[in-house]
Amino acid sequence: MGNRNSERIRGVKSVLELLVVLFCLLSCPQALAASADIGGLTVTLPDAASGWRKAGKGDLFMLQKDFPETEDDKRGSALIQISKPLSGGRNSLPAGVKSFVASLPEMAKEDILIKHYGVTINGHDIRVEERCCVQQENVSISQIVVGVANDKRQAYLQLVLLNLKGDRSQSAEADFEALVRSVKLDPSDKDFDLVPASDDGGLDGVFTHLDTGVRPNVFGGVDFYSDSEITMFEPKGLFSTKLPKGGRSIVEHCRENPSDCGLYKLTGGGLFSSAGSIEMRSLTSAYGTIEIETKPLSKKGDDLVIDGDDYRAVPPFRDGATLDGAWVYTFASSGMTATSSGSVAASNRLTLHKNGTFERSRWSGASMTNEIGGSQSGVTASGDRPGSSGRYRLSGYRLDLTDATGKTQSLSIFEPDKSSDGLLVINGNNYLKDDGQ
Repeated sequence: MGNRNSERIRGVKSVLELLVVLFCLLSCPQALAASADIGGLTVTLPDAASGWRKAGKGDLFMLQKDFPETEDDKRGSALIQISKPLSGGRNSLPAGVKSFVASLPEMAKEDILIKHYGVTINGHDIRVEERCCVQQENVSISQIVVGVANDKRQAYLQLVLLNLKGDRSQSAEADFEALVRSVKLDPSDKDFDLVPASDDGGLDGVFTHLDTGVRPNVFGGVDFYSDSEITMFEPKGLFSTKLPKGGRSIVEHCRENPSDCGLYKLTGGGLFSSAGSIEMRSLTSAYGTIEIETKPLSKKGDDLVIDGDDYRAVPPFRDGATLDGAWVYTFASSGMTATSSGSVAASNRLTLHKNGTFERSRWSGASMTNEIGGSQSGVTASGDRPGSSGRYRLSGYRLDLTDATGKTQSLSIFEPDKSSDGLLVINGNNYLKDDGQ
C-alpha cells in the first residue's frame, strides 16, 4: 500500500517545490461551493468569502489562501490539498500518512510536534501529524497531514503553511480543522455532531476529581500542579470537561467548543452492579479525533468512583447566593538551563461581600537572565494591574462580576470541597481563601 501511495503522491512533490519557490503566485481564483465531491470523498469547503480559492492542477484537489505583507509579517500563503479516496484498509494508514508527509522531503526529516490518533464520529480511523519548520528559499514551511481510513478506503488531507504564524496561522488551521471534521468517506456517513445515541447517557450533574503531579515549564524546570478537574454529565449522553460560560447550556457549549466534550454510556450492569462501567468517547482534537475508553464505574452516595478515582458531586450555587471573604489565586514558575534562567509569578485577589459587592486586584512579575560568551544580561519587571469593583451574582456554576462602568464578566465557579468555601475554582483556577484578610 505504501508503494502505491508513493506513486500517486510522487507527482505532487514537484508541484509543492514549485509552489514554495514561486510563493504560490500561479493560481486561478474560483468560487467555492459549500460542499464538494472529490472522487467520492465529500467535504465541506471553507466559505469563499474567507479568501480560499481553488488552485493548481493534478491528482490532488487544492485550495489556496494568500496573506499580504504587513509591518509585522512577511507575505504568506496556506495550501490545502485533498486526495481522492484510495483503496486500502486501516492497517496501512500509518504507511500512507508517512508517504504523504514525504511529499515535502525535508519535512519528513522533522520530528512530529503534535499528533492525534483515534476514530472519527463515523467510526473511521484517523491520524493527524504536525511538523514544523523547514526553511527553503527564505520561506518557512510547516505541515499538517491527516489520514482517514475504513476497512476498504483511505483519504489524505494536508495543510501547508508558508511564512505564516500567530493569528494568521491559527485562522488557516481553524478552516482546515473544520474541513477535516466534515470528511465523509462513505455515502452513509453523517455530518459531524456530538449527538448521543439512544442507549447513551445515564448520569446527571457536575463531578470533580483532584489531579496532582509535576510537569515541565518553558524555563527548563518543573512545576507542581494540583488541579480540581471537572466532568459535567448531561443525562442523555453528552459530557464536558469544562463548565459552560455565559449561561450557555452544555449542548451549546459543546457545539462551540467540541474539543471540551464527548459522549458516554453506562455498560456492564449500570450504576447498581459491581460490574458497572462507563464508556467515554472523548473528542481529543478540533480535527474530530475521538478516543474511546471503558472504565470501571461505581456509585458512592452522591459521588462516583471511576477507574478507582473519586469523583465528588459538586452542587450548584443557588440563584442569588452570596459569599463572604477574600480568595487568592497564585501562580509561579521558574527554571534554568546552562545559559539562562527565568521565572514568572502572578497573583489575583477576589473579595466577595455578603451584600453582593466585590473588589478585585491583580499583580504580576517576571525575570529573565541570559549568558552569552561570558557576558550576562537580564531583565526584571513587575507591577500591579488595574483593579475593579462592583456587584456580583452567583447562580448555578456561574459568577457574574459587573464593574462600576456596567461591564459584566461571566466566569465559571464551583466549590470542590463539600460544605466548605476554603477553595473556589474560578474559570479553572484554584482560589484559596485568605483567612488572615
